[in-house]
Amino acid sequence: MTGIVITKRDLRNALPHAIRDALPEGNFRRVFLKPNWVKHQEHDAFPISALVTDSALIEGTIDACVEKYRNAESIIVGDVPLQSCDFELLKKQSGVNRLIEKYRTRRKPSVHFLDLRRERWRVVEGFMQLESDVAGDPLGYVEVTLNEQSMLEEVSHNAANFRVSDYDPKETTSVHRKGMHSYVIARSVLNADLFINMPKMKTHQKGGITGALKNLVGINGSKAHLVHHQRGTPKQGGDEFSDDVDRMFIWQARLKEKTQKRSKALFIPLKAGWEAVKRAKGISTTGTRENLTGNFYVGAGSWHGNDSIWRMVYDLNMILPYASEEGGILRSQRQRECLSIADGIIAGEGNGPLQPLPVETGIVAISKNPFLIDFAMAKMMGFDFRKIRMLANYKRFPATELVDFEPASFATEIDGVRVCSGVDAIPVLHPFIPPPGWKGRIELESAGVMQ
Repeated sequence: MTGIVITKRDLRNALPHAIRDALPEGNFRRVFLKPNWVKHQEHDAFPISALVTDSALIEGTIDACVEKYRNAESIIVGDVPLQSCDFELLKKQSGVNRLIEKYRTRRKPSVHFLDLRRERWRVVEGFMQLESDVAGDPLGYVEVTLNEQSMLEEVSHNAANFRVSDYDPKETTSVHRKGMHSYVIARSVLNADLFINMPKMKTHQKGGITGALKNLVGINGSKAHLVHHQRGTPKQGGDEFSDDVDRMFIWQARLKEKTQKRSKALFIPLKAGWEAVKRAKGISTTGTRENLTGNFYVGAGSWHGNDSIWRMVYDLNMILPYASEEGGILRSQRQRECLSIADGIIAGEGNGPLQPLPVETGIVAISKNPFLIDFAMAKMMGFDFRKIRMLANYKRFPATELVDFEPASFATEIDGVRVCSGVDAIPVLHPFIPPPGWKGRIELESAGVMQ
């Protein structure tokens, strides 16, 4: 297989062949498909088609695996959605229910669709309440430790300020500190001998873009383990807000952290007060096309100065190939084969990943290398990889086998034509609107748009 295959034209006929050709050779028994099932649709401006991986693409990949891997025992399709995701509604909206019915009676390989969350929360009047009936991964979860190998170790002098929005900071700081960094991985992921990553092509508030690299947050069963930012401004040693942030945003964040999930009696009136302040000051938090041009709230590490999230993402991309089913420390030898199939059929721009404005780019990108997927996605979106830390720092990734390429020269196949001029050969499909905290910071200076 060449470095990366991009299919744009005639998806109905060309895509099945591209998927079958890209599937690795081998006697794989346990296949895991990891789509992006982040959340159900809540707003007409951010349709499910731009939020989650296209179910037809998932279906085509399952069928290709069934055809190619005659000895396969199981195919699992699973993700760890947001804690507040209504997964039953997501399945209905996205067409996953149709797939469940299609494969319900299949025995070899069996096909299962799993919500891998360890906990779920229901939003009631803006307040989050824990639900008790959560099945999670039927195989359970294992702890994987990176310790000094973690990319977060470089900034762990500030570990007391590691944060994940809407999660208990005590849990986060208990598993990430100087010399000790751990994650809780769904055992069904690590039980697989073939892992197929199926990200959605979207912008991302905290990372700039979300693609194959970032999609691995959904293999970790506890979101509280996933460091998203460091509390405070850069002058304070953090990356939660920029130095010129409105102090009111900081106060709001501190009050939310102290009351959310803890005191409904305090949280609800404080939230009502915050909503009143937003109306009075014209502050937007919903990223419709109209709102993105105004006074938009940027916080919780949702800006170009975020120096945390790429580190956590790199950790997960080390865990996937090198962690064994038993967990513990990483192994020196690969434990499973990996492939990425990125869904850009309907992509998302603007305030992604939860408020993606749909863009019909009509592409699917396939590669064994998640970095190449994301380099290509950034270019097709009209962004400069050198300005996105998750990509600009690629040479610092510990597994050199994945970063042994040059952005100017990796091999690319576009609609059956092979070229070898790397990022420069990849067209801009549409100049994507970046997230508010990235506007004017990551766009290419000039880019021709593919017609």
